Amino acid sequence: MLAFVFLIVSLYPTLGAEKEEEISKPLLRVWPAFRPEECEDWAILPFICKRCLWEGKQYAQKIYFFESGPYREHGCYSEPKGYEKMGERQ
Repeated sequence: MLAFVFLIVSLYPTLGAEKEEEISKPLLRVWPAFRPEECEDWAILPFICKRCLWEGKQYAQKIYFFESGPYREHGCYSEPKGYEKMGERQ
């Protein structure tokens, strides 16, 4: 039940909401981490941070700014490929 509530809350900005216009360009935030233990200290989603490290990449967030507040996507970053959203990676 708790997982279902978390899913609904995390998808809320994309469910049935009107298309909001961004008020600025997105911000790409790339976090330095070299060991999985560091992910526990500062990453919003430590399991994504650890997965990125295991793949030789860095944990990253792409933050979109709307009038109603910021929306964050979580993924990985590497120099050759750039930012990859968590669900879009292969």
